[in-house]
Amino acid sequence: MAERTCITTGHTLPPHRLIRFVAGPDGYAVADVAGSLPGRGAWVTASEDVIRKAEQRGHFKRALGSGLQSDDQTINVIAAQLRARVLSIAGLARRSGILLGGSGKLLAEGQCVGLFAADDASPRETEKLRSKLAVDWVARNFTATELGQVCGRDSIAFVGVRASTAPGAGKLNEILHHEILRLDGFYSAVGCNDLPDGCIT
Repeated sequence: MAERTCITTGHTLPPHRLIRFVAGPDGYAVADVAGSLPGRGAWVTASEDVIRKAEQRGHFKRALGSGLQSDDQTINVIAAQLRARVLSIAGLARRSGILLGGSGKLLAEGQCVGLFAADDASPRETEKLRSKLAVDWVARNFTATELGQVCGRDSIAFVGVRASTAPGAGKLNEILHHEILRLDGFYSAVGCNDLPDGCIT
């Protein structure tokens, strides 16, 4: 998909770094997280700070003819939708054999491209796995219960994203990472504001 320009920063970015907005039937601008709603869209960097600036500076009204009903409500809705998208894609990845749960299994695997660490997981254990698995990224914005649900357990602290040469696996890994990056722009809305580097590093 072609790159789009953020109406607030003026930066041209790929769609997975942005949130699309459209004018809703109720007269307010609404987020189109899936990018599938009809109508002319306005693109904003996937960051709660940038969305707030877009509203404060009247960018939504200029681009769409309508502003947000509520900054806070819009940001919370976006964060919830992105969170659900990540978990849904992670579930698909698990069924495709790309996800592997549990630190013991991960260490036996030897290498992963990404790591989910529960928000209350041991920082020391997280860093150990990050180093041993040589992962490209670590996401820490989900609970052990949420990760457990993805893996068919009550709870789990660590879930790795395996490198795979199976057809479509690389694309699925890429989509999962992109959605995690979008979610990270809403770290305070998803409970990551107490982490030094946000939710993903």
